[in-house]
Amino acid sequence: MEDLLNPDVGVTILTICNFLLLVYLLKKFAWNGIIGALEKRETQIATDKQQAQQAREEAQQLKASLDEKLNRVAEEAAQKMAQAVKTGEAQRDQLIAAAKEETQRMLEQARERIEAEKNHALADIRGEIVRTAILAAKKVAQEELNDANAHATVERVLNELKKK
Repeated sequence: MEDLLNPDVGVTILTICNFLLLVYLLKKFAWNGIIGALEKRETQIATDKQQAQQAREEAQQLKASLDEKLNRVAEEAAQKMAQAVKTGEAQRDQLIAAAKEETQRMLEQARERIEAEKNHALADIRGEIVRTAILAAKKVAQEELNDANAHATVERVLNELKKK
């Protein structure tokens, strides 16, 4: 056991030589490949970062452009909605005005018909009064012209007319 705790000088020198030989061989054959792969990987990572940054900037520009277009569309929609409301109000006002005109026209026609019917009725009444007066005059003329007789004749004519 004691041999394990005391290092052997030959083994130590041989181990150092092996290590140096390994370093020399690695440097000669593998070191350039490893360094080249690392440099290539570093370059790829830098390129990927740059592309990601460009993509992020393009996405932000696209988002800003889309937001601007969305705002324009919203403004246009609001303007069209306001225009539609104005048009609707104008049409409503026109319909109300047309309805008022139609109502006035109908009232005038009704008044004219009432007036015409009233005039027709008055003409009929006048004609009836004239016929009654003529009939009464005829009856009075046929009878004697005394006061009591004339009054009784008029009463009789009126009663006859009521019966008709």
